[in-house]
Amino acid sequence: MRNISIKPNHVKFVAAALVVGAMVMPANAADKVNARFGSAGLGSSWYVYAAGMADMVQPKLQAGSSLDVLPIAGAIGNLKLLQKGEAEFGLSLAMPAAESCAGYGVFKTKQDKIRGVMGLLDTYYFGTFVTKKSGAKSWSDIASAKNGFRLLTANVGGTGEMGVRQVLGLMGSSKKKVKAKGGSVKAIARAATASAISDGKADGWAHVVTRGHPAAVQLTTTNDMRMLGLSDDVIKGMISKYKWIAAEVPANTYKGQTESVKTVKATTNVMVSADVPDEVVYKFAKTVMENAAKVRKIHAGLSNFDPKRAVDPGLVGHCPFHPGAVKYFKEAGLM
Repeated sequence: MRNISIKPNHVKFVAAALVVGAMVMPANAADKVNARFGSAGLGSSWYVYAAGMADMVQPKLQAGSSLDVLPIAGAIGNLKLLQKGEAEFGLSLAMPAAESCAGYGVFKTKQDKIRGVMGLLDTYYFGTFVTKKSGAKSWSDIASAKNGFRLLTANVGGTGEMGVRQVLGLMGSSKKKVKAKGGSVKAIARAATASAISDGKADGWAHVVTRGHPAAVQLTTTNDMRMLGLSDDVIKGMISKYKWIAAEVPANTYKGQTESVKTVKATTNVMVSADVPDEVVYKFAKTVMENAAKVRKIHAGLSNFDPKRAVDPGLVGHCPFHPGAVKYFKEAGLM
């Protein structure tokens, strides 16, 4: 595999096989930087987010610099990439960020390289979509594998897959138990979801989705789907045990969803490695925060981005903010 070179107003596609590799760090602020920005799979909102922000930030760096988007990993995986030095920036969510910096949950030890840049880019709902012909009316039908229900979700390392495991666990079930009852919970690339369901290879999909999420829009446009909510007990457990936030998906957010749906939500943040120079993070924060109107046009999910609300420590999981971000926030009177 190879890199596809950056063109004006585009970002570089970096193949998964090329993730492991040394980043060129500047000896001083005047040197060029070759940085990597962890997002999620092709067909995801996060890939679009990262591509749009990279297009904005890269011209502000020293000539010859690059900010390459990695179309892999997801919220948990991106934090691991930052810790290992296999990415410099990454999109994540408050819950896994909190686990990474405190060393609990999916992270057995504190991840000491993780720093925050900004939060509250959007609202991500834990969304579950099932075909009407499957007959599924609630998550109980999925957990009990009613009619051999086959659920698709993201790969391990994605927040959607984590949410599926958490919901099943709160219901006294698991992937293995669903399989034992004749059903299944399998990973699939977001871009392949709609066609897999259209072809009758699965009965539903669960993942974290925002308004205008490409895979969710394609899925509900090409298939006759029903959006399922979570029970009050599961929502309570997702909040108290896993730090999600209670939410209702407004009616008509997705095609065929004529009523509001009770679920949980999270918000996207930008995290960074502690090893990235202050000046680079400063330029990233300054560029994104001072071009909020342009950020909102990158994707429908970013339409409510508000810089004034982006510096709450809880939004980056109470991880330390990077000094470069702090420098800009103080200059801007936000901190």
